[in-house]
Formats: sequence, structure tokens, C-alpha cells
Amino acid sequence: RYGFYTEPTGEVRMGRYYFVDDGVELRVRLAPYGKTAVELPVRIYDRHDGMLELGWEGKPERTCRLRRQNDKLFLGNCIERLAVMPISIRVADERDAEWMGTHFPVSREDVAILERAKEILEKQGQRNRAGDRNCDDDMATGSFSVFCALYSASIDVAGIYRHRRPAMQAVRQELQRRYPGEYAHRLRDINNSPDIEDKALIAALDSARARLRSELAAQHGRQ
Repeated sequence: RYGFYTEPTGEVRMGRYYFVDDGVELRVRLAPYGKTAVELPVRIYDRHDGMLELGWEGKPERTCRLRRQNDKLFLGNCIERLAVMPISIRVADERDAEWMGTHFPVSREDVAILERAKEILEKQGQRNRAGDRNCDDDMATGSFSVFCALYSASIDVAGIYRHRRPAMQAVRQELQRRYPGEYAHRLRDINNSPDIEDKALIAALDSARARLRSELAAQHGRQ
């Protein structure tokens, strides 16, 4: 399943929810983009009326209460002290493609994300060559993988990370063009290659940004 949750700061985060349901017991695990996966212990699940209450690993004061809207959608809020934080869990559909930015047109925001990601990579001493797509440690140490530079840049520029927006897709496509092959996770695996230098990855960002600028100019030309 796929969806979003909200932090006490109001920041919206997206990720995948894994449901393991044997018909008797339900287990829920959240894998947010750019963050460490967490278990969401099921405290209550009423299969009749669809009421679902979840805990949150590492956050004992947080309780999430959702209600099943239909076979594909749970909606509700998490409560932590005085914060009320919306949460959504649903089977992935076309709306989730929109949430991920799949259908977004190229925008100045995308260009700015790539400019910011380049700044992050250039100012660090050495990139993180052991990227795991968990960006908490990158932010703590100041040593970023390409994925985490893009993740952090997205938060800085747009306030939210969207996994398939044009900025992300342009970098994926440029790296695939330069380093063809089969990858489980393209950004992670190419970043972790010991044979690829930092300057080569920054050059790929520059090429992706130039392409987005051309597409943006073409859009304005058609208006």
C-alpha cells in the first residue's frame, strides 16, 4: 500500500505501507521515502467496522486512529501530545502516481531542486558511497548520496519529497544513459559504484538540469 503521514511540524511525508494479514492478525510496517522503516504495532483492528489503531515504533506517545473507507483506503489522524496529524493508507492507484509527481509538468521548482542538489554535493567533502536511501545519517554527517542530496533538495525547495517528479526522473534517465545496466535502485546503485567519481555525478545533474530548462523553455514557447 501507499500513502502519506504528517509530522508534528506539519511536514507531509510519503512512503509505502506493508500489510501482512493472515485473516487473524494484522501487522503494519511503514517504509517512508528517505527515512528509516518503522513498525506500526496494531493495537486495535475491528474487521467489522474497519477501525484501526496503530502505535509507532520509537514514539510511544504517538497513536494513529484510522477507519477503513473501502477495501482500498484507510483515513485518519495520528495524535502526539497536542498535535493532530493526518494519515492515509491505500492501495496504490492513479491518485498515488499524482502524489509521487509522475504526471507533473516540468517547472522552475524542478530546476531549482537540481541546482540545490548540486550545491549539497559540491560543498561536502566526499559523497556517501554506501547510500541506503535512508537520509537521516546523510543529514547528520553532511556526507550525502545522490539520492539523499535530491531528497534534501526537494524538502528545501518544495517542502515535500515526490519520488517521481520531473527533477528525479531527469536524473534517473541521465544516469541510465551514462551508465546503462540493470539496477534494483538506480540512484542508489550508481551512487555506490566505486568507479564513479563525484564530478561525474555532478556533470549528470548539470545535464539533467539543462534538459529540464530546455523543456521549460519549450513549454513557455507553446503558451
